[in-house]
This record gives sequence, structure tokens and C-alpha cells, in this order.
Amino acid sequence: MTNNLPEGIHFNLNQNDKFKNIAIAIDFVEPIKENHLEQRTMVAEMLENYSEKYDSKLKVARKLAAMYGATFGANVFKVGNQAVLRIFISFINDKFLPDDVKLIEQIADFLKEMIFYPLIINDSFPVKQFELQRDNLVEYLFNLNDNKKYYAARETKKLFFENDTDNAKMVFGDLPALAKLKARETADYFQKMISENEIYISVDGDVENEDVQPIVDLFRLNDRKHQVVLMNSHEDLRSEKNVEKKAQQKQSQLDFAFNFPVSIKSEDYFAAIIFNAMFGGSPSSLMFTNIREENSLAYYISSSFNSTLGFILVQSGIDGENDKKVIELVKQQRDKLINGDYSDELLNKIKKTMVNSYLTKYDSQRQMLNTVFINSLLNREITIDEWIKKIKSISKTDISSVAQKAELKTTFLLEGETDE
Repeated sequence: MTNNLPEGIHFNLNQNDKFKNIAIAIDFVEPIKENHLEQRTMVAEMLENYSEKYDSKLKVARKLAAMYGATFGANVFKVGNQAVLRIFISFINDKFLPDDVKLIEQIADFLKEMIFYPLIINDSFPVKQFELQRDNLVEYLFNLNDNKKYYAARETKKLFFENDTDNAKMVFGDLPALAKLKARETADYFQKMISENEIYISVDGDVENEDVQPIVDLFRLNDRKHQVVLMNSHEDLRSEKNVEKKAQQKQSQLDFAFNFPVSIKSEDYFAAIIFNAMFGGSPSSLMFTNIREENSLAYYISSSFNSTLGFILVQSGIDGENDKKVIELVKQQRDKLINGDYSDELLNKIKKTMVNSYLTKYDSQRQMLNTVFINSLLNREITIDEWIKKIKSISKTDISSVAQKAELKTTFLLEGETDE
């Protein structure tokens, strides 16, 4: 049965009959401080594209097509102080196939091949395939610098986390280190990941435990240590920086990083997400209305709240000569939220929008799997009704209290040389 899995290997099933597909996420989790981000990035690339049996991308694609168009992939991301490598697969439920087709069993065989029998020859990934994947990825990541909005956000985060080594790292690690990564050392790391990483298996679909048993049985591996997930904000390490750079472009990017010591596990989490929505996280926000619409001082402006690292990032596109005005107006919008200087109508509108947005995520199996995984990782559970009730209960006083925690630490101006 699906219980009695080895220590450090977890299974969670979210049953619903909204979808014809079954979606599965298999998450390998380890602390960021282990410093394997580059290796994990390349392991994900190799696991997605090759195995012993399917030793080319074409063979993988053909196998997926033969399994009624199943979708398969691998990616990396971070949650708090943990690095995650996710294997994702989505496939049509056996209930919608001919009686003699047992697709789940085929999927289990495919996952066994792709995860546990990667294309490793003589203890190394094949150098030719490895270096092709690595070099293509490095070129793609390097070219992201041409996207000035992305570049400004990345530089702002680097400045903000300058004294916080683990959190300063990009999810793919250090680009020069990634470019030098070797096939054999990455294969060695893969074996370590399989034997030591904590594993979370999350399933969404119209199935019972026994239906997905062939997949769960793949992970009756050795015990592994349970990782403690921390989501503290390290506010004492947050860097106070104000940096300006020039760029050959018309528009300027002005970004801000606010220390915001609130996490998804904090008591004031729900007040914090409403604060962010009213600050700049929605089209009805104060920044969008007062800075972009009324004063025409920004081409775009928005905020995002990272609840695993405890900070708010504000991104804006402006004319460079308006930077001082925009900085002052951003501070003023935070002060309005501290002082309750906004209408009840706006607050109610934001709450309604947030509830509707929250409910729409249940139309996506990927979003559902994210929720299942995060709740399991954090040992946290909240029903839809509880979430909505908490949102509706937030008052102006709650928002004022949490708004006072938002402390501007870093500003980064990428100034266009020919602003218009």
C-alpha cells in the first residue's frame, strides 16, 4: 500500500474529478547550503531528455506520443532554504481509454526508466550530449541579460541579498560555474541526489491510492533525513544599497526591494498578501492607480511578495529623470496603507479579486500540485473555505500593522541613455 514508505519519502493524493488527466510531481529536495545548484540544473536537463533506453530526445518524444500524448518535463526551483528538482508528468486517465489499456503501468515503467536509469555510461553522462545541453542552457541564461526588466530584477535581488550567500544564489547557481560543469561530476551528484534527497510524490486526479500504486512503489528506496524548511527573513543581513547603471535603451528600469519579515507560516500572512495586492500586486493597487494612471510617471509598475524569503520586489519602467519622484511616490503608497488612507470599497474590491484568483488556480493541475507539495513540505494544511474566510476577515488595522514591517532596503536604477 502507499503507506509505510521509507523515512523521508512522502506521498500525497489530491482527488478530484475535474480533469481527464492524472498529473504527478516528484520533487527531490535538499538544502540550498549543500551548494549543488549547478549540478541540479544539469541533472534536470539530462533527466528530461535522455535515458538508457531512450537515448535521444526523439525517442523520448516518440514514447510520450505513444502514451496518448503524455507530457513530461523536469525543472528546478527554490522554496525557503530548500532547492527542489521536480519531475512532472501528465497523462490521460485510464477511465477514458479502452479497457485493455493500462496506461498507468506504462507511465510507471517510463518514470522508472527516466529517473533511475539515466543515460550514464562508465559512471558519466555522455560528454557530447552533456556539453550540448549545458552550452545551450548557458547561452539561453546569458541572453536573458538582454531582457532589461529581468536584468534589473536580478540585479536588485543580488544587491538585496549581498550579505546572505544562500539566498543570493540564482536557482541555476553561478553561471560561470555552470559553464565549466563536467559530465562525470554531475553523474556523481545524481547518484547522491537519488540516495539522499527527501522525496515528495504528489498526485492530482480522479484516482484512488491503489490506482497509482505502481508509481509509488518505484520509491521504496532507502531512508533519508527529513529536511527542516526555514522561511525566516534574515533581516539583519539585508543590504542597504542604492545603485545606478546606464543602459543603451530608451526606457529606464527602477526596482525596489523591501525587507518584509513575513512568511507563509506567519500569523499575519493573510494581511501581508492583501497588503501586497493593494500596494502594487493588482491592477487596482495604489501604485498602479496613483503612479501610472494619475501621474503618468511609469510605463508599468507592480509589486510581488516572496513569502518564502520575506521580501517585496517592486518593478517599474520609467523615464530616468523621474526616478526621484517615483521613489517618493512609492514610499507614499506604503504610508497610505499604514495610515488606512484608502476606501473600504477598494479593500473589498481587492479581497473579491483575490478570492476569484485563488479559486481559478484549481483549474490548473500544475497549480494544484504546487499547493499539495508546499503544504506537505511545510506540514501545513488549509481548506479553500478557511483560506477565503481568512481573507475576508482582514481589517484595515491588520493591513496597517503588517505594512509597517515593509522597510525599503535597496533601489536599483537602470537608466536609459535616450529616455523619451
